[in-house]
Amino acid sequence: MKKLLAVLLVMAMVLSAAACGGTGGSSKALADEGHAAWVAHGQYLLSDGTENSWNGKDTELYEKSALTAIKLDDVKAIDEDLYKALSGKEVKYLYKIDLIFGTNDAGWTTDYVNDGKLFRANGSYAFKIAQCTVDVDGDNKVYAEDQWISDPKTAHAESLTPATMYMPVWQEEPDEFGLSWASNPVVTGGPGLYTLVIAQYKNASSPEQAGYGIGLVLKEKKDGLEYEEVLEYVPADHTYGIVGGFAASGWGSDGDDVPMEADGENKWVGEVELAAGDEFKVRADGDWTYSWGDGENNLVAEADGTYVVTITFDGDATVTAELKE
Repeated sequence: MKKLLAVLLVMAMVLSAAACGGTGGSSKALADEGHAAWVAHGQYLLSDGTENSWNGKDTELYEKSALTAIKLDDVKAIDEDLYKALSGKEVKYLYKIDLIFGTNDAGWTTDYVNDGKLFRANGSYAFKIAQCTVDVDGDNKVYAEDQWISDPKTAHAESLTPATMYMPVWQEEPDEFGLSWASNPVVTGGPGLYTLVIAQYKNASSPEQAGYGIGLVLKEKKDGLEYEEVLEYVPADHTYGIVGGFAASGWGSDGDDVPMEADGENKWVGEVELAAGDEFKVRADGDWTYSWGDGENNLVAEADGTYVVTITFDGDATVTAELKE
């Protein structure tokens, strides 16, 4: 009888240890041993007020924006609903970081969808996470992004907190709002200090199944930048100008945009002196809310001279530039 009890006790201890090492376990942090760091990217603020950056940041900023591996049970103290959502997943790796969104002007905008309507947010509400490798050469470290989350082929991520975070559709073709996997995840809960929790699941990403889950929990509201609903674009409600790297503009920093004049309905024309290789675009209202070039690229002058630049709205906007004889 004593031997039987001893065997049963050992079996119970083994089963208990196995349970602790599973998805719901609390024995150790779920760290990704295949990457040196998971790093936050975007032009928001770190919790100490440091302005963050996209890739190109220095080593000190990389290390300050590195996420911390946590146990699943640690999520309970962050948010009970998020903990319940993750408890229903097979979690492989789990990380967190505190970030401040929407309080600093990034100088650009990003779009998101809420309740079937398109909204525009300051770029300080946008973010991505990168799994990084690190090469060490003496005292120098060089971080390299090995996997972006989200990513068009290998990192289908879902929003675990849709009330505070928009996740773009995971498809290459843009949806009805022009958004796709190339768009950014966007914080929609307003300006504030958030705890970001990101999990990699045991299943691989596919179009039908997310391989990652991201949750954002608001810790402290702050004063910051507002969101704007994007209404139907009416060309006649705006002014237009030519902006670029040419001498008279400096991309808007060294001078005003070269103005364009209306030429009939939904068409504007302007002339600008360009040198070969100058890059330029047309933008509305002297800011970067709306701008157009050669698709997603800038227009480029092929030779020195005076160019007649035309923007025409016929459903989509079309920009042409012809060298004046």
